[in-house]
Amino acid sequence: MKRRLTAGTMLIVVLALLVSTAVGVWSLHQREMDTARQSLHELLNMVDAQNQITDPQRALEVFAAAAPAKRLTLISPDGSVLLDTDSGTRENHANRPEFQQALAAGWGEATRPSETVGVPLLYVAKTFTDGVVGRAAMPLSSIDTLVRSGLIPLLIASGVALLLAFLLSGRMARRLLEPLNVVGDALQGVLDGGTTAGELERYQADDELRPILRYLEKLIGRLGEYLDQVKAERDKVGLILDCMDEGLILLDEVDNILAINRAARELFGLPEGERDGGIQVLLRGRKIRQAMTEAHQNHTPAVLDFTDPALGDRELRIFLSPVSGRRYEGENVGTSVLISDVTELKKAEGIRSQFTANVSHELKTPLTSIKGFTDMLSTGMVQSPEDQKRFLTMIGVEVDRLIDLINDILELSELESVAIEQAGETASPLDTAREVEKLLAPEAGKAQVTLSVCGEPGLARIASGRLKELLMNLMENAVKYSEPGGKVEVAVTKGAGTMTITVADNGIGIPPEAQERVFERFYRVDRGRARKNGGTGLGLAIVKHICQLYGGFVTLDSAPGRGSTFTVTLPAGE
Repeated sequence: MKRRLTAGTMLIVVLALLVSTAVGVWSLHQREMDTARQSLHELLNMVDAQNQITDPQRALEVFAAAAPAKRLTLISPDGSVLLDTDSGTRENHANRPEFQQALAAGWGEATRPSETVGVPLLYVAKTFTDGVVGRAAMPLSSIDTLVRSGLIPLLIASGVALLLAFLLSGRMARRLLEPLNVVGDALQGVLDGGTTAGELERYQADDELRPILRYLEKLIGRLGEYLDQVKAERDKVGLILDCMDEGLILLDEVDNILAINRAARELFGLPEGERDGGIQVLLRGRKIRQAMTEAHQNHTPAVLDFTDPALGDRELRIFLSPVSGRRYEGENVGTSVLISDVTELKKAEGIRSQFTANVSHELKTPLTSIKGFTDMLSTGMVQSPEDQKRFLTMIGVEVDRLIDLINDILELSELESVAIEQAGETASPLDTAREVEKLLAPEAGKAQVTLSVCGEPGLARIASGRLKELLMNLMENAVKYSEPGGKVEVAVTKGAGTMTITVADNGIGIPPEAQERVFERFYRVDRGRARKNGGTGLGLAIVKHICQLYGGFVTLDSAPGRGSTFTVTLPAGE
């Protein structure tokens, strides 16, 4: 705009200078013509004043003395030439316009090329006292020379004026545009979240700008309020989207990505600022494309479970919703895609399903035995008192097994669902291990297994009942899976902020492929031996959950034939 304003100003100045120069040249030419005409008038008056009767010779002397460079012609009333200073021809001048005007009005004038000398001349004619017409003439070239000599200063002045106009037009353009620039800066300041106070104050004194600036200040104030509202809403929406655990993707009408939130970027490993990558590959899968097409055709949302090998075989649940009449950053939104990582949910569903199957199987086995024994007793198939007593004892064993299984299931369910207050609960691992040692002494003696406890005194941040249950499961398993003559050693050590309990045996050991699964519910390495020993398969799962509940962990080091070592690390108590 500054260039256009400067160019427009310069164009006006140039046109004004051209017009003024043309007028000046014309005025100068007219002035020189008037001067020349006046000069010729004075010469003819002087010649006429010399004699009452015109004497050509005397007239020539007077005229030559006064104006040697000019031409004098004396013409009789009939048009014949009496005297001509520049030509020897004597042709009749009766048809000359200046001669005719002089005869008619006393004076005559004409401008034309001379027929005798061939150059343009200014002719002025006068009727003398005796009736002779005197005509004086001078070349127009002399007038043009005078005009050109006067034109040079005029052109210099025009050039100086043009230069000044060029310099001043730029400054004037800047001065005129400065309020607009300030207004633009003020608006940009509002967009950038800054303040605009005082920026427009110095232009309030301008009568022309004051009303506009008043409206602009109101507009800027309202614009600032609207922008603050928009920013607040944008920040709110951005915070909600970024705090979502589910990934959200907005697609346009041709399924290009318009927006993507933090969770989706993290899910697909997409850096900030990028909108392509693994997501585009995912969204262009056959199943997803088919589901999107059906959702748009039926105008209903669609749900799709999808396993992506590129993401480590994670299970993704994708919700596709068609969108119409909505825009995002100026683009029409076609589809919203909500992506949930349901890998853990699927895994939990699988574990729950497996747990249900295992519980059903574990309950079915003793119940089947109990049913069989009771049927035999009720039908009279067993008549001997000794056999009846033996069958009732077996029923009691299976009932005890069911009770132990139910108790373990309830215990495990409580550990998974109840958050236990840990503040102020401490117990001594060494004292608890010795207490469990006394409880298991009969069973260890029966199994011909040596059970020993040693270590450092100290407190662990755990409830005494939970610690006893943890040690009972570990130490009882160690006794059960030891061969006759074996040893079970329990050691308690105190570390920096931790208490460590090690339960080691030299029993049958655990194969490497089974070591990661021994803490699963109902998992048994040797099912036959476990059933013989009466285990429920939940002991190590209970140990793991107790450790996690109190901020600890359990590890296993084992090899077939060399025994197993379970190490429990718990936070130390005060």
